[in-house]
Amino acid sequence: MPFVSTPELPLPPWSSLRDKRPARTPLTRDAIADAAMTIVDAEGLEGLSMRRLAQELGTGPASLYAHVSGKPELLQLLIDRVAGELPEIEPDPARWEEQLKDYLRAMRRVLTAHRDLAGASLANIPTGPNAIASMEVLLGILRAGGLPDQVVAYAADLLPQYVTLDAYEGSLFEQRMQRDPGYFPAIFDYFRSLPADRFPNFAALAESMVAEDESDDARFEFGLDVLVRGLASFAGRPGRTE
Repeated sequence: MPFVSTPELPLPPWSSLRDKRPARTPLTRDAIADAAMTIVDAEGLEGLSMRRLAQELGTGPASLYAHVSGKPELLQLLIDRVAGELPEIEPDPARWEEQLKDYLRAMRRVLTAHRDLAGASLANIPTGPNAIASMEVLLGILRAGGLPDQVVAYAADLLPQYVTLDAYEGSLFEQRMQRDPGYFPAIFDYFRSLPADRFPNFAALAESMVAEDESDDARFEFGLDVLVRGLASFAGRPGRTE
């Protein structure tokens, strides 16, 4: 009788194959970073731990340490991943100020897309390949503006710091509003109630200080404009990079 292919049958009770589990997908740094980002996006940095990550991946914490040394390195992987989302820009001396603003806006956008991940950049200097590449772009834009080398060096530290702190504070603001939605309105009402004879400047500016802008980006854009205008004032001074 010729062999006839049939659908695979269930394993009989005595088969030794019944005790074998399906092969687990091998862990990789990319898979670990994927899972870690999923946790951060859902629970924030507080929810991320090596134990929690191991549970997400269906393995034990010890398996993770073969690929990452611990949470600090894991966070660096995540920061480097978002740095890889930044655009490549060919510096244009005629447009360097607007290019700089656009690049910093993009930096803020990729950070704020992942809850409070920006906090992982504080007091750390990212050294991953994407982070180095993004810094190279930033340095190129600043040098295209004809700024002195030391000004470029300071600005390359100051500008990402401004963006990171803004993104991180924004995430903390959202968390505070979720926990205590009445906190900020109460603070604003308190400012408005201060006696004008003792605090004339508060009284004069109270409404401006607590006004809710139509766009949440207004304060960020103001700071961006102040910083870039300040940097532009250094262009052409002695020590500029040719």
